Amino acid sequence: MPDESRTPKPDSEMSSSDRIVKSILKGLYEGRFVAGQRLVEPDLVSQYEVSRSTVREAIKRLAAMGVVEASLNRGARIRQLSKDEARNVLRIIEVIVGLAARLAAENIADPDGRAQVELALADLLSASKQADRYEFVRQRNRFNRTLARVSRNPELEQMLANLQVHLVRNRLVMQPEDRARSYAMIGAAVLAGDGDEAERQARAHVRRVVGMLDDVYVPAFIGTGNDD
Repeated sequence: MPDESRTPKPDSEMSSSDRIVKSILKGLYEGRFVAGQRLVEPDLVSQYEVSRSTVREAIKRLAAMGVVEASLNRGARIRQLSKDEARNVLRIIEVIVGLAARLAAENIADPDGRAQVELALADLLSASKQADRYEFVRQRNRFNRTLARVSRNPELEQMLANLQVHLVRNRLVMQPEDRARSYAMIGAAVLAGDGDEAERQARAHVRRVVGMLDDVYVPAFIGTGNDD
């Protein structure tokens, strides 16, 4: 399965099932697929011009990510999270992203690590100004994964990768300028080597997202990465 938080492979280098997974993930961000929607195998076979076994492999991968729920009797459908489930995921993400930011700051003296953070932050801030929702979420995931990678804690990176595929929101979004400002402060603290401030800023960012749940939540929580 292609990792949406990293630089993606060209479509020509992907397997057919990978291309279907990528298309469905992108469709979630763009609104072509929605929470609760059934994934009908014959329809997907026709749409992507592949075999049924290829479609089943793609659905199996999406189910492993928590994007879809699949059963023998009811088929597969896009997973929909309750508000409580969304809040629980975000609270875990708060702790893990905060720890990643702290450890990245503590290891920022590594020239290669600094370069990775600077590049990921620049690309994220650029994407936050664009209308392409999918590109922003991909760069957001990449930034968080970069922090985890620079932290020199492989277990932390894997945990964050697994969590980031559990939540996407169609309406729960910060204003672009607020979002960019928040990430800029996280990045500045990390690059300054201030672990305390980096963790504080990262956790505060996620807490602001949690605080938006009661005001703007609609049942459109789908399993593919938190939006802010």
